[in-house]
Amino acid sequence: MESTFIILTQIITFGTAWSMFHCVLKRKKKDWFSLVGALGYLLLPYHVYVVTESVDRSQILIWMVVPILAASLIKMSDTEKMFWKTGYGLTAVLALGIIGRLDGVAALTLLFLICVGGICRRQWQYPVIGILGVAMAYPTYMTWKHWLFDGSFVESGLEYTSIMEQGYSIGGLFSTYFYRNGHPGMGILLLGCLLFLLYQSFVKGKKICAKNDHIWLGAAALLTVMSLRYFPWDFVQRMGSWALGLVTLIGTPAVFFGYAQILLCVWSIEKCGAVDRQNSKDAGRHCQKEWRKVAWKAGKKKNPREKYCGKYSCPHCI
Repeated sequence: MESTFIILTQIITFGTAWSMFHCVLKRKKKDWFSLVGALGYLLLPYHVYVVTESVDRSQILIWMVVPILAASLIKMSDTEKMFWKTGYGLTAVLALGIIGRLDGVAALTLLFLICVGGICRRQWQYPVIGILGVAMAYPTYMTWKHWLFDGSFVESGLEYTSIMEQGYSIGGLFSTYFYRNGHPGMGILLLGCLLFLLYQSFVKGKKICAKNDHIWLGAAALLTVMSLRYFPWDFVQRMGSWALGLVTLIGTPAVFFGYAQILLCVWSIEKCGAVDRQNSKDAGRHCQKEWRKVAWKAGKKKNPREKYCGKYSCPHCI
């Protein structure tokens, strides 16, 4: 039964991830980039860990619903018709509400990322949708209130514990699928994409980062820092019994690096797609230049491009 659940959820996750990257890339041609992005999402080391090692059903479902949330927000900001804008907004609220019922910490983390997305895309609706989505998880947070502020934490079935030592080491961030103690690293695929973008930026001289990309990367960096064993979680827990219980509910700071991996995966695939589009434009300009030379030399030939350039590119571009 468990294997059936995992197979079905991973098939659905692949579909939701494809829809997310399709919305992010906005491609009508060469949409195989969306398939690559969906496959990369499935193979993110933290997702592989959740599915194969911890087998946490709540986390598996969260990783399935997160792409629906992201795709709905993107489609809502891109469409101008109020009917569809409202529909996508309600879908995003429902998706975040489901995540909040599964894991309150995940919903609050995503609320933070939604607010960051609202700043980047200048969409005031994003924070409103985030707050409404978290409000849908009202029962979860009322239970938290009972545990944290009414002196009933024992009812949670958890024991107060320090999570600081459960964080990542610096080297652990760059490990592959051979993780240790529930600490899956960045993985080969994601690390390879990031190195490719660094090469394109510093060696090829291409402009990779857009205007507000530093905000996304800053959010990913903050989540990564929060996942480290050097982050002062012990200091936070000393702020009071409620803080001690709240940090205990997080379970492990490693979960924040999972969300950082999602951010970096979406960003890197989007930028790789942008590099591919730029290379296609450069090749197209070169092809037109060579075609004009061929046409001038051909003189009276009606369509020299068919002879020298083919349909899409000339021999100089191949």
